Amino acid sequence: MEKAAFKLDNYRFTKASLDFNIPNNAELNISFSPKGVFHTKEARYELDFDVMVGCTETNTEVVKVSCVASFSFGGGITIADIPEYFYPNSLAIVFPYVRAFVSTITLQANMQPVVLPTINLMGLTEELKEKTTVIE
Repeated sequence: MEKAAFKLDNYRFTKASLDFNIPNNAELNISFSPKGVFHTKEARYELDFDVMVGCTETNTEVVKVSCVASFSFGGGITIADIPEYFYPNSLAIVFPYVRAFVSTITLQANMQPVVLPTINLMGLTEELKEKTTVIE
């Protein structure tokens, strides 16, 4: 059987929040919450990717953004046909857009920009697979 090919069709940011009250040079931590919906009829996967940046000193959420990305597959496939590499790669494809968006909104707020590091997102593969639902 031929491997399923996929492409990013579009992405959009659905939520963004920013807390301006963070100390200079504060230590920040980053966390992720991915989930997905596979639409069988359209052979389309919708990735919901939430990224939260927190301040360890004040124990507050500094930045939170939610991004929704839509991926399409070539041909009628089922959830079982989705290759293993899709899950980490879908996150890796979307993350640079999230990273740029976070930098832009913090810079435009006239504060020290929050620049997210490049991150290996392979550790989120199982979480994304477990939080994927199927719509027939």
